[in-house]
Amino acid sequence: MTSASLLFVGFVASQASQQQAVANEERLFRNALAHHLRAIVREQIAIASSDVSVQKLVRTFDPDYARLSFDTLWTTYRHSKLLLISGDGDVLAETFKDYTHIIKRPIAETPGLAQIVEKLQDLYRRNRVRVPGGFGHRSLQGLDPSEYAVMGFVRIDGKPALFGAMPIVPDAYRTTLPDGPPTVLLSAHYIDEFQLRQLNDQLNFSEFGFSGFETSASGGPSHTIYDQSGNPLGTFNWKSKTVGDSIWPTIVPVIVLLSAALGLLAFGIAWRIGQLTTSLQASERQNRYLALHDTLSGLGNRLQFNRVLTSSVKSLPGKPFSVIHCDLDEFKAVNDTYGHAAGDTVIRIMAERLTKVVGTPGLVCRIGGDEFMVIYRGSADRADLEALCDALVACAADPIDLPEGHAVRIGLSVGLATAPQDGTTREDLVAKSDAALYRSKNLGRNMYSLYCELAEEDAAKARQPQRLSG
Repeated sequence: MTSASLLFVGFVASQASQQQAVANEERLFRNALAHHLRAIVREQIAIASSDVSVQKLVRTFDPDYARLSFDTLWTTYRHSKLLLISGDGDVLAETFKDYTHIIKRPIAETPGLAQIVEKLQDLYRRNRVRVPGGFGHRSLQGLDPSEYAVMGFVRIDGKPALFGAMPIVPDAYRTTLPDGPPTVLLSAHYIDEFQLRQLNDQLNFSEFGFSGFETSASGGPSHTIYDQSGNPLGTFNWKSKTVGDSIWPTIVPVIVLLSAALGLLAFGIAWRIGQLTTSLQASERQNRYLALHDTLSGLGNRLQFNRVLTSSVKSLPGKPFSVIHCDLDEFKAVNDTYGHAAGDTVIRIMAERLTKVVGTPGLVCRIGGDEFMVIYRGSADRADLEALCDALVACAADPIDLPEGHAVRIGLSVGLATAPQDGTTREDLVAKSDAALYRSKNLGRNMYSLYCELAEEDAAKARQPQRLSG
């Protein structure tokens, strides 16, 4: 009876541990895949969100500018395939490795593009705003890529790929968009050996592969991807770390010696189950950490920022707080001059500096490329908040040493909104801190603005006497 009981306990424990470990690995994989899709869109922004791009790719079509833009995405981010699609539904330019071909052909020649463009047009219509002289687009600051771009999987040139597509929109609104559907920039990463290594650098899975291009299935956990029409494109496979890690080698010998060592057997089983539980708990903690933190800077990510902001809003009005929106100045110049690795160094160093300045009363989060947001629960006194913002701007002024002996200087633009004075909802506080940040940008960058200053300026304008005509 004891032997049978131990066999049953061993079977149940082995099955439960493997199922939980596989579920954790699948969740980690989905998070990593979503991160890579969003990264494709964020890498497009330098080209797609630009007044110059609107003028040279939408209002007119400049082949030389298209080649230069595509070459930037190819050399900097290794985008496998780039397409520029006009509002009329024609492909105007596409890449073949590092060569850009200027062509005019209908998107119907590439299966799957029409569904992508149609979905993006629906998003574009929701985000488009009328401005003098034409149309503009809702600001991308603080938005998740899914709110303005389409991401997913597509078969292109006969190969399955990860893609991101977004409209060409202005950033400083020195030019406007015409009426009609948007001009679309689509970037894709083929799911090849290079892309698998990029994904697995974050996952560290064993025998990680994709069954869509000569990689056989491993028989372990898997994740199938589909195109925009719901057609399967292939399956990611990997070997779970628990496969083969059975507790039977421990239990069977103990059962054989059961008559002589029942006490030792009970201890061995308890110890083994404890080890499995500890391993699962450690894996769960790691997954929770990765879900709430930015892997480059170690700061909280957008999900953690939104959770803490929601909690802080619920504590109003008893516990006031401030939302601070920070954006690095001249960061693109660092990437263009010294490369992507130098930009990563700047992000990590600025994350450390901002965290040191904010201290324990605040939470610093990285929400995208060169954007940081802070939830500050310290003093709500205006003088103290101005001193904090001044310190944030000052911490970016010190030179940043790069690995190859270079040093760069950047700046920091800051916008602050305080609750409950400036707003009592999550959306209102983010929008007003964003408005204050734009004031800093418009006044010359490398400075801070409080939203209350905008309100004071608006009130002053309203009090000015109106001159009567005639």
